[in-house]
Amino acid sequence: MIDFKSRASELRGNAADRIKKIQSDKDLTEAAKAVRIAEIRLKTNEQIATYKREQIKADTETRDKLHRRVFGISFTATATEADKQVARLNYRDALFRADSITAENHALRQLGRARMTGDNELAKAIAARAYEQGWDSTLNEYASQSESIQSNLKELIDYERDLGNVKIRVADSASFSMLPESPEEQVARLSGKNLW
Repeated sequence: MIDFKSRASELRGNAADRIKKIQSDKDLTEAAKAVRIAEIRLKTNEQIATYKREQIKADTETRDKLHRRVFGISFTATATEADKQVARLNYRDALFRADSITAENHALRQLGRARMTGDNELAKAIAARAYEQGWDSTLNEYASQSESIQSNLKELIDYERDLGNVKIRVADSASFSMLPESPEEQVARLSGKNLW
C-alpha cells in the first residue's frame, strides 16, 4: 500500500527547502521571490490535497474489504451466477430481518437459532447488526465459531479503532497540512500585485 502520509510530508519538506533557497537568493527581487514561492506552494498544496484524497480512499477501501471479509457473502468456486444471485437475495433478506433486532439479548437468541438451523446468512447478518450496535457479547458468540472469523473481526476492530484514534487523526492532519502563504506572497498580495 502506498504511504500517502509519508509522501505528503516529504513533498512539503522538499517544497519548504526550495522556498528557503528562494527567500535567501539575493539576486531576486521581492516580487520575483513571491511569484516563484507562490508557484511552488500552490503546486505542492494541490499534490498534498491529492495525496489526502487518495489516503481517504485507501482507508475506505481497506475498511470495506475487512468488513466484507467478516460480514460479506462468500461463494464456492463452483457457484453459478444464479447461485450467487440467490445467495445475495437471501443475505439481503437476512440483513433486513436483523435490522429489526433492537436489543442484544434478542440478537443473542436469534443468533443461537440461526446457528442451530444452519442459517449462516442470518447468523452473519445478526453479527453485522451486532457490530453496528456495539453488542460485544453477540459478536463474541458469532466469532467463537471459527478462528478465522475471530482473526478477521479483530483485524477489522483494530483498523477502525486506529482510524478513530485522536492521536492518529492529529498526525494525519499534520501529514496533510498545506504550506502557508509566505511573507513575500503576503506583501505582494497586500500591495495589490497579481502573482500570476
